[in-house]
Parts: sequence; structure tokens; C-alpha cells
Amino acid sequence: MSNRKNLGLGVLGLVALLLPIVVRDQYVLHIAVITFIYVGVTVAWNLMAIGGTLSLGHAAFFGVGAYTVAILYVNLGVNPWVGILAAMVTAAAASMVLAIPLLRLRGPFFTLASLAFVEVLRLLSVWAVPLTNGSVGITTPYDQGFAFISFENREPYYYIVLAMVILAVGFSVWLYNSRTGYHLRAMKTDEEAIRALGVHTNGLKVGTLAISAAITGAFGAFSALYLFVIEPETQFSMTLYSVQPALNGIIGGMGTVVGPIVGALLMTPLGEWLRTSFSGVQGLNFMIYGLALIVIVRLMPGGLVDGWQKLRGKWGRGATKPNHTDEADASSRESATASAKDGE
Repeated sequence: MSNRKNLGLGVLGLVALLLPIVVRDQYVLHIAVITFIYVGVTVAWNLMAIGGTLSLGHAAFFGVGAYTVAILYVNLGVNPWVGILAAMVTAAAASMVLAIPLLRLRGPFFTLASLAFVEVLRLLSVWAVPLTNGSVGITTPYDQGFAFISFENREPYYYIVLAMVILAVGFSVWLYNSRTGYHLRAMKTDEEAIRALGVHTNGLKVGTLAISAAITGAFGAFSALYLFVIEPETQFSMTLYSVQPALNGIIGGMGTVVGPIVGALLMTPLGEWLRTSFSGVQGLNFMIYGLALIVIVRLMPGGLVDGWQKLRGKWGRGATKPNHTDEADASSRESATASAKDGE
């Protein structure tokens, strides 16, 4: 990654660290916490997009992570911090079911299979009443303290999820620039060619899926502790945790490091602002949100990051044109002077 991108991520991190000191409004901090959850899930989703796989099944891993920490905490008294680690393991284990169609299906067929996987798990969570309490859901205890990840104000939640986001983004940067990242990007371009070079693409796909699922499960577990109530319609919502992360990644620039972060940071607050500002007119917020998506995709089909780089390239070329013209004029003057001397 270029130094300029590293600097940009560093500035974003510094602003994020100082935000609770400058802003005391609890609602604004709540939006920031929700935004960071989406940043984490989008970064996790993007790990598969680096290899050219479009998944809409991450709501399954999010829900598995949420239910894991809730069931362990409420039914067995397991500490929530341990529960988050267990949520990562169970989400990664659940991803192995999705690995079967991943290795057998390609393109939109795997995407449809991932959607079906979410719906199956949602129905199972409704059916397994003794374990999940069915449609009623599970409510986590209100035992305040760092050990229970339960606080009266938003600031502690903010810094915890910020630390999780930093770890997720750091891993994404490392993976993107590692040998595995190069293999993933090559696989996105031509899977047959990279397989012919001796790269085990099946293991690469399954491993990336498991890591992506584990990170998503961690953020699902944190969301369960933050919101206190865990129920199937929310935790396994395809709209919230499958489609929205994909939209964030596509809008920002899927397959890049910075794109998913930019997409989530922009689209999550925008959606919340539209929901609260236009709540009086049913459906108006969705219409405006959809129009914004259409405009962005139409103007920048490669995502915001790619579009910004192209604009910078055009501006850079425009800035150098006068210099080329000056050089050409100088060359012309020298030629004219030489011709005049020859004539003399």
C-alpha cells in the first residue's frame, strides 16, 4: 500500500480516537458504534471479494456469532470476552457448510446459495426454541462493567469496537499485501492459470471464507452485547448484514483495502440520517438512499476509491499540459533561431 493511503488510514484512526473527546452526544456516538460494526463486517466481506467471490451470506455468520455469545452468557454463564472468541470459532465452523457450494458453484450461483444459507439458519433459530428461545429471542443480562462488556454510556463500547475495527483493517492490509493476497488477486483475474502454476485455489477459497466468517462472527457477538436483545429477524437479516456490507464494499470499491472502509463510513451514517430526517414520509428515505446509490454507481462504476484515483489522474495530466506546451514553444523558437542563422 502507498504511503499516501497509509497516511489516510492514520488520519482516520486519529480522528476516530479523538471523536468521543470532542463529541459528547450519545446518539452521535451510537451512530459511530453502528458504523464501526458495519466497517468491520464490510472489511470481512471484502476478504472474499479480493479473490473475486461475491457472497451474500455473511448475515449467517453475524447471526451465529450473536447467538453463540448470547447462549453461552445467558445459559452457561460464560464470560462475554470468551464468548466473542467462541463466536469466531462457531462462525468459522458454520462457514464450512457454505464451503461446499463455494467449491462447486461459481459466480451468481454461489451468491444465491449463500443467500439460501442465511435463510436456513434463520429458520433453524426460530425452530430451535429450547436453545434460542425462538422468535422471542434472548436478552443478555444488564451486568455493567468491562468484564461483561456492558456500560451505561457509549464511550466504552466505542473504543472496544474501534479496537476490533483496527485489528480487522490491519489484518486486511496485511493479507492484501501478503503472498496469499497476491494469489487471491491473481485468482480473481484467472483462476485456471493460477491453478496451473501450482496454487491450491480450493484451500485458498475455504481458508479465506473461514477467516471472513470468524471476523464477521466477532462483530455479531459484539452487536449482541451492545444491543442486549438477540432475535432471528434482526441477527439473520439479509438486508442489514448481507446486502448492506456488499453495497458498502461495491460503493467504496470491492477488492481494495480502503474501498470497503470508505463505503461503510459514508453509507451507514447516510442511511441513518435519511431514516431519522424523513421518518414522516413512509419509504422516502429508501427512495433517496437508492437514488444516491444509483448516482454513485453510475458516475463511478469502479467505486469511490477508483473514481477518486481517476479524477486525480485527470487533474494531474491537466496540470502537466501547460509545461509540455511551454517546452514545445521553446523548441519551436530554438528551431526558428537556428534556421535564421543558417539563412544568414
